[in-house]
Amino acid sequence: MLNKEIEAALKTLEKQIAEISEMLKEVSHDIIDGGFSNYPIFVAHQESAKIGEMILDRTEFDFPFSINATVMERLIELNILNQNKIDDFTKAYGENKKNICILWLYGEHSQFIFTPFLKTAKA
Repeated sequence: MLNKEIEAALKTLEKQIAEISEMLKEVSHDIIDGGFSNYPIFVAHQESAKIGEMILDRTEFDFPFSINATVMERLIELNILNQNKIDDFTKAYGENKKNICILWLYGEHSQFIFTPFLKTAKA
């Protein structure tokens, strides 16, 4: 069971992802359609992650997490994703145009999160 702080941070991330889902979907499709990768990955972080290219600066947009965009192949190069786990990763990812993968970096806690794209929440 996750501790309360991690659970709260995960809920905060889920809310932010719901708010920017359409933007992430567009970036994801650009990566796929541009032939860069079939597996775009978004890195959610609160510190200065050096993985991928920043597409949303949390301080600029008053969000709890900054978001970088990268691809599966880059995570393999960086030894973040083990070559032996590629089949498991792609199976968990599912349909690349319908689903999103987030590498959540939260202190000592990091994990991949796979979920369908959500409709943007309306305020």
